[in-house]
Amino acid sequence: MKRKGNDIMTRLMVTFSMGLLATLLVIGHAESAKIVCVFPTASKSHVLGAQALLKELAHRGHEVTMVSAFPLKKPPKNYRDVYIPIEDAFSSIMSDFMQGGSRNMMKLLPKILRASHDASNATLNSAELLRLAREEQFDLALVGFFMNSFVIGVGQLFRCPTVLYWSAVGSGMINYVGNPAEVAAVPHMMLGQRNPMTFFDRVANTLINGVEKILLTYQRYKELPYYESNFPAEKGFRSYDEALRNVSLVLINTHFTQTVPRPYLPNMVEVGGIQINAKPDPMAQDLQQFLDGAGRDGAIFISFGSNLRSSNLRQDKLDAILGMIRGLKQRVIWKWDQDEMPNRPSNVFIGKWLPQDAILAHPNLKLFVTHGGLGSISEAMYHGVPIVGIPMFGDQDGNVAQVVKEGWGLSVSFDELTEPLLSGVVQEVLRDPKYREQVQGRALLYKDRPMGALETGVYWIEYVIRHHGAPHLHYQGADLNAFQLALLDVYAFIIGVLYIVYKAVVLIGRKVKRALFGGAKSDQKTKNKQKKA
Repeated sequence: MKRKGNDIMTRLMVTFSMGLLATLLVIGHAESAKIVCVFPTASKSHVLGAQALLKELAHRGHEVTMVSAFPLKKPPKNYRDVYIPIEDAFSSIMSDFMQGGSRNMMKLLPKILRASHDASNATLNSAELLRLAREEQFDLALVGFFMNSFVIGVGQLFRCPTVLYWSAVGSGMINYVGNPAEVAAVPHMMLGQRNPMTFFDRVANTLINGVEKILLTYQRYKELPYYESNFPAEKGFRSYDEALRNVSLVLINTHFTQTVPRPYLPNMVEVGGIQINAKPDPMAQDLQQFLDGAGRDGAIFISFGSNLRSSNLRQDKLDAILGMIRGLKQRVIWKWDQDEMPNRPSNVFIGKWLPQDAILAHPNLKLFVTHGGLGSISEAMYHGVPIVGIPMFGDQDGNVAQVVKEGWGLSVSFDELTEPLLSGVVQEVLRDPKYREQVQGRALLYKDRPMGALETGVYWIEYVIRHHGAPHLHYQGADLNAFQLALLDVYAFIIGVLYIVYKAVVLIGRKVKRALFGGAKSDQKTKNKQKKA
């Protein structure tokens, strides 16, 4: 009996050892992977999430290469930057915004697309990127994807699976993998996060999604020549549409607690807040002392993001903000892109690039004055800081409107911004504790996840590597056209079959009727004719 027990134990140990060995081999493969990230955008805030992901992958033993316009000052071990000078691609457009120029996105779309396309095309044709593709082999390509869909061929260029990183709310621009739009229930990001939608909201949503499809058709028309130039079919590259459908994974920098619940395929993964540090890095000593010394009144942080330069503010708007600041008891930290600020109030600390995450995490920070970019909204929510939003363009109006709806901030229109108006709104949010209470409640929801955003992103990147592109995640619906997805071909077939069956039944019925009653009727007609005669 003892010998039998020993045999069972031996078998269990062997089975366990084999399973452990197999697991180690799989994990070991993921840990030794080479990953290239191509992020051809001039927007630094969009790159931050991908940088955070790559740094964590580097810490876990992967060799990562980042191709972008924003190299790290202190890259960690296993992290390599390849600098492409495209950071000023949107400068003139952003300057116009700060001067009060038109923010009609429909009118500006051709100009924005052209700037984005030129920057992305310059990246794809840079000698540095082409050398990487020619001389090195990678296990996975992470691609920064925003109004530059033709870069989808990067994975083929590096002969490895493709993962997209999308730094905005989900939209038709990333539904190429076949993700359902669900127009009836999911509001478009330009409509704002309305849940539930009223009937007229759904009417507006239908129209916005229809316009988006037209714009995506226009975008495809503009991007197709770029794709075919960089990834020609004669060199073995897939077609533009095939490349869009053959994406292994899409990482979306949003979370359902800050938007609305929506259906996602398994290869569409939310990593909202991936750039946020649970324990932010230490700040520079002068900034730390400035915040620590803010005392009971606390401090306010002002930032218009990485694209908009505060020094380009129209003079009357700048004067309004400075006037508001002079009436404050609080200290103010302002992301300012010049070494000096004209007429700077004594309670203002300026910096060209400030650690926003760390500033928002400081216990003395009372309020965030922001343009309402998704990254800024996410970080304010995570750290429980109320906002005053001054939206400028794109999705910022919708982002700030959602904050106002949820009750943890107020909005000021840039066009209507004056010192009295801004001062009144800022004082309202500072005085009333309901705004901080509301955002701290939102923070609890935002943080309550089975895994943090960074851990989620790392897991799925390694998953795709372990499973060689994870083709089993591919959704068949991505290969169907609009008629097939709507089952119009199936309905047409069923209607056709029913029609044929109906015609056949009618024809057979007539023949049976003639067979049964045709002779009798003929005799009766003959008799009637005879009587008349």
